[in-house]
Amino acid sequence: MFAEMVNNLRKGKLPEVSLLRGRCHAAVTKKLAFVRLPPVYWENDPKRNPDTSHLLWAVLLLQDQESLEVVKGIILMEQAEREGKSLAEFMEQSLEELFDLAPDEEFRAELKKQVTEKAL
Repeated sequence: MFAEMVNNLRKGKLPEVSLLRGRCHAAVTKKLAFVRLPPVYWENDPKRNPDTSHLLWAVLLLQDQESLEVVKGIILMEQAEREGKSLAEFMEQSLEELFDLAPDEEFRAELKKQVTEKAL
């Protein structure tokens, strides 16, 4: 669902805000539907069940505080059923993965500036 966003980040480009906003809204809706199901029914197809880290990145890049709170709730529900990481652990790991996508230090610094102030 967020393949274009990830590919752009690897190229050192921020995603187009209007496109990302639409995808993000749809992804939050899909993700909420999945976490309400018993975990045995959770699929791994990212088009049907969006990757939670990618969803987190999207709301941070959009600087959408309201959606960020929803995604934090999703993370807590998922982690309760999966690895059991705390919200802080999951977010820290996810942000490191995001920053690792940056092709150079300049873009990495830009990403850090844009998302870390909103992540806390």
